[in-house]
Amino acid sequence: MCAELLLLCTESMSLTNTELKKLYNKPYDKPFEVSDRDSISIRVSAKGKIAWQYRYRFSNKAERLTLGHYPNLSLDDVRKKVPELQGLLFDGKNPKLVWKNKKNQKITEAKLTLIKLVEHWFDSVAEDKYKGSTYNNYRSTIDKWIKNEPKKANQLEVKWVKKHLDIPFDDIRNYQWMEFFDWICKEGSEVTSGSVLKLLKTAITWSLKRELISNNNLLLFKVNDVGTTPTVGERTPSPEEIARLWIEIERSKALPQTKICLQLIIIFGGRNTSIRKAMWHHFDFILNKWTIPAPKRKKESKRTGLEEGDTALQRPEIHPIPKIAKELLDKLALIYRKEGNVFPGERTGNEISIHAIDRFCSRMSAKLFAEHGISKIKPHDFRRSISSILCEMDVKWLPITEKILGHKLKGTMAHYNKADYLNQQLEGYELYWSVIEKSIVKILNEKKVT
Repeated sequence: MCAELLLLCTESMSLTNTELKKLYNKPYDKPFEVSDRDSISIRVSAKGKIAWQYRYRFSNKAERLTLGHYPNLSLDDVRKKVPELQGLLFDGKNPKLVWKNKKNQKITEAKLTLIKLVEHWFDSVAEDKYKGSTYNNYRSTIDKWIKNEPKKANQLEVKWVKKHLDIPFDDIRNYQWMEFFDWICKEGSEVTSGSVLKLLKTAITWSLKRELISNNNLLLFKVNDVGTTPTVGERTPSPEEIARLWIEIERSKALPQTKICLQLIIIFGGRNTSIRKAMWHHFDFILNKWTIPAPKRKKESKRTGLEEGDTALQRPEIHPIPKIAKELLDKLALIYRKEGNVFPGERTGNEISIHAIDRFCSRMSAKLFAEHGISKIKPHDFRRSISSILCEMDVKWLPITEKILGHKLKGTMAHYNKADYLNQQLEGYELYWSVIEKSIVKILNEKKVT
């Protein structure tokens, strides 16, 4: 965040429409708040979404009420609501409860359809509860299969929900649900149908608890009734397969950030999202540590001690930086400098997209199949590789590979053993890479001979 915005956040001042336009829809490192007059403030999310909030005290307790979002709710509209809110406090009423009851009443009177119900649930909980890839996955699922508005207009042959389920949610019957999921199986897949059911169950349970609907028929459905669950991945690339893929990556004319991102996924056995979203300040090259911050929604859950300032947050995931990873990061720093995203997306200003890495891995994998008959490899497969290769060498690596993969240890160790095992992790990374490197050298030498 630039110095201009920092000044705006810290000073107590009245907001203007010009300042709101400057803040809206811009990416930031983290959420922040800006105060306006009359106890009004705005909360700006990391994605640049602006929520209006009214801050007050009720029964000696600090409260805040979200009034709506900019630009749907303008600055003038918000300020006009202040006298009503102050009047509720004067009458001894909690504005948050009054506001919530009015909102729920309007929603109920509007005869919620499936689309409106799911949108209301998502707007109410998604920003705080879901982050990163989960938020994006839910958003794209809702857009395509509930609202029938996919990114590409020709992705759906029939806009089924708009055509057949544009009715009050409480009027939807079981046969209509089955027709809906049959359509998803036809247009998408049985796995997609099962995923949509899980999402809908979450939204419906949330709505039932708030008495927004009364129809709970869908909660009786199971995934096997409408589709299937995703199969557990079995593909575990061998050292030779990884070596051949590495050689293809090096030969590729792809952008440096794309190539190195996939190479670090291989080296760390890391999650695609954790690698892609890495920031330069997450890497401490002096202490040789890479820190993956805890998910934002979990990070907000604090345990407070008796003394002022005594708060404990969830522990981040920490890994050492093996030599080969440092060499690749140094190469990237020479091109893009050590600022912001380690793997910047092309012309986006954010991190490289998950689709860019998946597509690149698919292209490299297709070459391996054409030349060597090696079946398809996905980025997530390398997590099985690093664990399997190390544990086949010695079972002692089992708890260390769990730390390498960012998993919690099993049983009581999950509660009491909070060691990061950085030295052991580093030894595991170096051993794993030595196996891959030997295979790379062997393949290159064979090609020289032939």
